[in-house]
Amino acid sequence: MRKLVHILIALLLSVSVASAKDFKKVSLQLQWKYQFQFAGYIIAKEKGFYKKAGLDVELKEWKPGIHMEDDVIQSKSEYATCRATSLIDISNGKKIVYLASMFQSSPLVLLANKSSDIKSIQDFKNKRIMATKDIDISLFSMMFSQGIMPKDVKVIQPSFNPEDLLNGKTDLIAAYISNEVYVFKSLGGKPLIFNPKDYGFDFYSDLLITSQEYIEDNPQEVKRFRAASLQGWKYAFEHIDETVDVIYNKYNSLHKTKEALLYEAEELKKLAYYTTDTLGTIEKQKLQRIYDVYKLLGLVKKEINLRGALYSDYALDTELTTKEKEYLAKHQEITMCIDPNWMPFEHFNEDGKYEGMTADYFQAFSKTLATNFRVIPTNTWTQSIEFAKERKCDIFSLAMETPKRKEYMNFTSPYLVIPLVVATKLEVPFVSDIKDLEKKKIGICKGYAFAELLKIKYPSLNIVEVEDIDDGLKRVSDGELFGYIGTLASIGYKLQNNYIGKLKITGKIEESWTLGIGVRNDDPLLLSVLQKAVNSLSQEENRNIFNKWISIKYDQEVDYKILWKVIAFFSFIFVVGYLLYRKQQCLKESLQEANDKLEAAYEELQEIAITDKLTQLYNRTRLDQALEEEKNRADRYGTHFGVMILDIDHFKQINDTYGHHVGDKVLEELAVILKENSRESDVVGRWGGEEFLIIVPELNSESLKQFAHNLKDKVEQHLFVKKYKLTISIGLTRYHENESIETTLIRADEALYISKNSGRNLVSSK
Repeated sequence: MRKLVHILIALLLSVSVASAKDFKKVSLQLQWKYQFQFAGYIIAKEKGFYKKAGLDVELKEWKPGIHMEDDVIQSKSEYATCRATSLIDISNGKKIVYLASMFQSSPLVLLANKSSDIKSIQDFKNKRIMATKDIDISLFSMMFSQGIMPKDVKVIQPSFNPEDLLNGKTDLIAAYISNEVYVFKSLGGKPLIFNPKDYGFDFYSDLLITSQEYIEDNPQEVKRFRAASLQGWKYAFEHIDETVDVIYNKYNSLHKTKEALLYEAEELKKLAYYTTDTLGTIEKQKLQRIYDVYKLLGLVKKEINLRGALYSDYALDTELTTKEKEYLAKHQEITMCIDPNWMPFEHFNEDGKYEGMTADYFQAFSKTLATNFRVIPTNTWTQSIEFAKERKCDIFSLAMETPKRKEYMNFTSPYLVIPLVVATKLEVPFVSDIKDLEKKKIGICKGYAFAELLKIKYPSLNIVEVEDIDDGLKRVSDGELFGYIGTLASIGYKLQNNYIGKLKITGKIEESWTLGIGVRNDDPLLLSVLQKAVNSLSQEENRNIFNKWISIKYDQEVDYKILWKVIAFFSFIFVVGYLLYRKQQCLKESLQEANDKLEAAYEELQEIAITDKLTQLYNRTRLDQALEEEKNRADRYGTHFGVMILDIDHFKQINDTYGHHVGDKVLEELAVILKENSRESDVVGRWGGEEFLIIVPELNSESLKQFAHNLKDKVEQHLFVKKYKLTISIGLTRYHENESIETTLIRADEALYISKNSGRNLVSSK
């Protein structure tokens, strides 16, 4: 019997050891010592949420010398928590990704003693503040908004002991509202709290991060880790007493009392759900606004690129549902139509074999879905379209969504975005704008999506439909057409192989070709399956396939700006040489013409430099210039002007529901509304993301408010793309004589925050 018990124990131990080996070991570097601030991660570990996600997570307390952002970049830890100051790291090129923000507003406040001579922020001048060197920017923002600059205070090394405030060793301390305030009260102090949130600066805090490299290599693990962490936080806030017991008994390196932990828990719960009912919410627009404050304070100078910095950039749905798996099991193959003459994208070679860039993509999709794609032979793209309408093929391999095609096809999100260019004879000068092609015969392949779109957008274009790219380029070479519009890759491929010394790429069209999979619109389940196949395509896989076909056909990938400059230079040399040879006396006139063109091109470049590419409104650069111009005019002549910041309400829902291409259309339509309903003297521009700014000269306060309400009502009444209704929130202010533009902008931003926090679809002034 005893022997049997020993055997059972041995078996149980072996099972335990074996299962432990199945868990992947990862670590989470915390930004401070254990306390309720990290309760969600502690509970996720203690309750086995991480283990259910297949992870053995090591929690690491902060130690002097540890920099959380560097820790994940250098792979010392897979995950970390950090402050919003990490945005500065991103602007400096560090590739980190925000997975969640545990607190929607920072718990960091400035704490003074009520018995001191400090009664308001204006009293901070020449005072001592105990804070770390990387003092949270929300504190400086709050001070700056009240006229106190960083140079006006003395930041001293913190002791992390609130008693120093009572003993007069400092005038203020940077403190967590969930911690030091409680301790200060328990010491007999009477706290006077200066909270950035009360001044409109509700910055994120305790951001959960990883590196871009790690999430690209381990997307499913990161998804599980994030979900388990949020599950831990949800449990912690719903079972505060139990959570406090766990921290008090096992994770109490700061030797806190239960009462202190309970106080901390209640305060942090308020901040976790501040302005949201979803734990971990993090939005790009708020991050951009935080970074803009850094710029206003002069802490950073460069722009920030947040592409790839949010979990939402990677959080694509890739897992098939039971119904989708059953669908694939039932349908042994999916029939597909392609463009039979569209290299390097796709064609049928001499042996009738399907090859090209899309063939490689669909090889990857076939592997992902464990499904066969059968290509239906066609002779032309027009025939492929007819086959799709007749349901002879289920999908297009590569197609662009248009209103007409929506009648019989649905479309996945794009997996290729290709620039459009125009090819002409060698002697044609550069085409810098598609409007330069008006009234000229321009060939476009019959049935191509952008032909339909260009006809709508540029009705004066003389578009001639051709059978395919070979037909189009031949007719350009023969002089029958002025030019042919197509993709950079396909035209470049044909010119390299068939038209060297005959045709050239003369200009780039502003529009691009966004190409996804076209799916028959009577089969929504197939659309869902193929969207997940597109989602599953990794950045590396996409890049490798694209580069394989481009690099085969070119010595290097074309940088079109450089190409223009090179062609411009050699064209100029050719023209001058030719003129010198043929007719010396015409040189002066020709040079003058060239100078005129260069001057016109320079003016156009200046216009491009101050124009937002998407909305065609002024961009941030021009708005900054206009603000300074209006300020100088107001200070010199005693005039006045208003500043309005507008923000689209719930814009994230549009992107999440319909995709970024629809979000872009919304921004374009809103830009038109703003421009059409503003005066000639108003300066209208895109401030960043879904925020717009309008400078309004020579209106009194009442007229400025009426103007803002009129814009708000126009937007609310408009039916946007996808028949979507939306609203905007507006913050407005007027410039005060001799104040800085930064002060004016902060006031307008604070007014916008009032509109947002008061229910949205409002106009607020300050």
